Amino acid sequence: MNNLNIMNKLKSYLTKAFQNPGLLILLFFIPVYFISFSILHTKKVEGPVEIYFADRVTAAHKILIDKYNKQNEGKVKVIPLDFPNFDFSTNERKEVLARSLRGRGDGIDLFAVDVIWVQRFAKWCEPFDKYFSQEEIARIHPYVLESCYSDGALVAIPLDFVQGVLYYREDLIAKLPNSDKIINEINNNITWEEFIKLGKSINSDNPFYTFPAADNEGLICIFVEQLLGIDKNYFKKYGFNFNTPEAEKALQLLVDLVNKYQLSPPEVVYYTEVPSYQNFIKNNGIFLWGWPSYDKDFLDSPIDTSIEKKLKKTAVPHFKNATPASTFGGWNLMISKFSNKKSEIVDFIKFLLREDSQELFYKESGYLPVLKKFYKEDGFKKKYPEFEQFTKIIESGVHRPAHSEYTKYSKIMSFHFERAIRNKISVKKALSDCTNAIQMEKLMLREFPKVN
Repeated sequence: MNNLNIMNKLKSYLTKAFQNPGLLILLFFIPVYFISFSILHTKKVEGPVEIYFADRVTAAHKILIDKYNKQNEGKVKVIPLDFPNFDFSTNERKEVLARSLRGRGDGIDLFAVDVIWVQRFAKWCEPFDKYFSQEEIARIHPYVLESCYSDGALVAIPLDFVQGVLYYREDLIAKLPNSDKIINEINNNITWEEFIKLGKSINSDNPFYTFPAADNEGLICIFVEQLLGIDKNYFKKYGFNFNTPEAEKALQLLVDLVNKYQLSPPEVVYYTEVPSYQNFIKNNGIFLWGWPSYDKDFLDSPIDTSIEKKLKKTAVPHFKNATPASTFGGWNLMISKFSNKKSEIVDFIKFLLREDSQELFYKESGYLPVLKKFYKEDGFKKKYPEFEQFTKIIESGVHRPAHSEYTKYSKIMSFHFERAIRNKISVKKALSDCTNAIQMEKLMLREFPKVN
């Protein structure tokens, strides 16, 4: 059996493990997967330097990896380790990477992390400061670069990014009275008050507003947008204390969209980001919260692409007298400090940051380019008219708080917030229980510090 077949077989086993809720099975297969990769590439003593790159392999990834490998044939070969959307949840992907790096990273040289993981993975990664000049760093948009630092060190480099956007079905809205006025309002920073009024005025069986309200990170992205729209410095002032009027207003909106106004179907409490988009398409929804890459993310899935062609994107709503806010997402690149191929890896990263490479990520995979140039020059906007909207939306971008324990705190938040949206507990109790649970986690961490 050749190396590729072995890797594919191991990947198949790992995928099956994720479909089984038994954590012990998962913990058994992950070491097998990465130890086998280590054996495969440590035995190879001749031929090109092999870079094992872990990411979700989009259409753009495939094109660029093939192009780079062809340009460096005989010298360097990038081997992708794919994390497909339909096989790995974001959390499962995070745990696979973390477990590998705890074992000194065998089988991974370069990997992409969600922007909120940087603090957690920093201890296992090579800083970039000595590999990139100030001029090279200055080419990257500062909003995107903000998530790449840990304790003042540049530990990651942005590959691509997304922001929360509001999708809408242009064809369905065109059938409404005063449709031109409605579309103008939607595209000019519509407030939640106006949005709710619009929803109540529409007599339709189509779901009005779909968003991921299950116990997942997508729910936290929407909550953070509301919270930081009210107070941009909320986390600097209050940390993870949510016993505040601002947090209550933010969560109450999400609860009311489902229960009071009934503008969002009650099923949203079962939707993470992928099912949220699938059901929006399937049920002919009118509005959807999502990432701008959605209509490229699922090209291989059984989704009606004819409906996707009728979708438009605009800025998410905001409270009256609050600041428009849109959560940043996306993927940053990090180099395993255990890899002995760092110069080759850096060369590949710089290839991915070329203007033609960044344009390809947008064109083929829907991810926004990380270079400042694209947001300042008119040529790119003329080539891709939809991009004009993103040059405005980026100004409202907000980051989730940078914290080494963020993913753990976020999980606590989504658990309690989902219960409120289900009407199991009040908004005040959800916020209080969440705050108390996070404080307990902090105390436990001080009492029993983690050992890497």
